[in-house]
Amino acid sequence: MTIEFQIPKGKVSEKLESFMQKEILKMAAANKEISRAEITMKEDNTIISAENKVCEATLTSFGDTVFSYSRSESFEVSAREVIKALKRLVKEQVKEQKEPPDTELSTVKV
Repeated sequence: MTIEFQIPKGKVSEKLESFMQKEILKMAAANKEISRAEITMKEDNTIISAENKVCEATLTSFGDTVFSYSRSESFEVSAREVIKALKRLVKEQVKEQKEPPDTELSTVKV
């Protein structure tokens, strides 16, 4: 599994980066098909200056992509919201993988 961080230097603590990496690895353990994670943290002053810390995360699995985005007053809050959303999405993804297909096959003699 590849985890790629794009984080401004000095703006985000090592503790937060480590937390995110640990949580993503937990999600990858739950869904073995996840092969890549991309996390981007940046400041965006174009809309609301008080809520300018943005965290985006994309998890890529075979044939599927899960994306989450959060904007708040700190990188920590944004990161926690993104992780929370990703956990929910991965849980739904795993549930869908375990369900049987919608169509049933039958054999008819002619």
